[in-house]
Amino acid sequence: MISNFINKRFDKWLKRRMPANKEITLGSGNLFIFPSKAGIHFLLSCFILFLLGTNYQNNLILFMVFFLCSFMVTCLLLSFRNVSQLTLSAIDSEAQFAGKNCQFRLRLKHGKQKAQDLFLCFQYHDSDLQPIWEGDTIILYAFARQRGYFKPGRVTLRSSFPFGLYNIWTHIDFDTEVLIYPTPIKNNMQPHSTAKSNSDKSISQTIQGVDQFSTLKSYQPGESLKSVAWKQLAQGRGWLSKQFEQSVSGECVLDIGLLNHLPLEMRVSYLCYHIIELEKRHQRYALVLPNQEIVIGSGAMHQHRCLKALALYKTVSHRK
Repeated sequence: MISNFINKRFDKWLKRRMPANKEITLGSGNLFIFPSKAGIHFLLSCFILFLLGTNYQNNLILFMVFFLCSFMVTCLLLSFRNVSQLTLSAIDSEAQFAGKNCQFRLRLKHGKQKAQDLFLCFQYHDSDLQPIWEGDTIILYAFARQRGYFKPGRVTLRSSFPFGLYNIWTHIDFDTEVLIYPTPIKNNMQPHSTAKSNSDKSISQTIQGVDQFSTLKSYQPGESLKSVAWKQLAQGRGWLSKQFEQSVSGECVLDIGLLNHLPLEMRVSYLCYHIIELEKRHQRYALVLPNQEIVIGSGAMHQHRCLKALALYKTVSHRK
């Protein structure tokens, strides 16, 4: 209870001090630095040596204490200089399905010198996957549990450069969000009706596939040897390759109203699965929701519009 109260108050203070921004440059206004556990032990050792030096009036011990204290101050300046003037910017993230890890990319632009010994992670959302560095870009992962817009929150940057005597850190809010599609659940339901043409006949077509034999054509170098018509080659008809096709049924209209007997999340997950399967078969389809209707189409953009409509169906938006 107390820790939750402190965290909420701290988050409110951070929001006032460091508002969200797509690009942030680190400096004295958004960096925090404190002695690490090793640094506290270092200071405690200096204090003990100081007591010994003054008690025995040993100038050599006092000289060592003053030298160690100056070393501690130098480490403080080097720790701040290491990350100051470092600019971080967020790159737009791609949509993902619920129940999977989302990728968030950050681009780093160093100041006069390259920052060293950096560790970045999300403040609250975690993942089993470790961050990946790609040059001056880092990929962070966060696990998305629910559909809709997902905000992973602030990014924590930490460093203990140069000797681990100080921890310098900050919590940066890039106002990053990613669209989370529903989790596709395989099912045998039929939440669609067949769209008909003007002549009241369902549209059917065939596309290149692997189901049925279609015709023979001249063999082209580079084609798979599995498609070679070996029987015709043995008959002396030359090099020919077999062409196959698969049938594609008529245009479909996916209607969530046909699944009203199921829970909400199961309905959208079932429809999500059917959209992916129809797209794999290159079949044209439409989506009907109580507050939205997406006309018949196909392709990556059409699939994204349909999955986005399902992702945001009856969800509370937290977008600004």
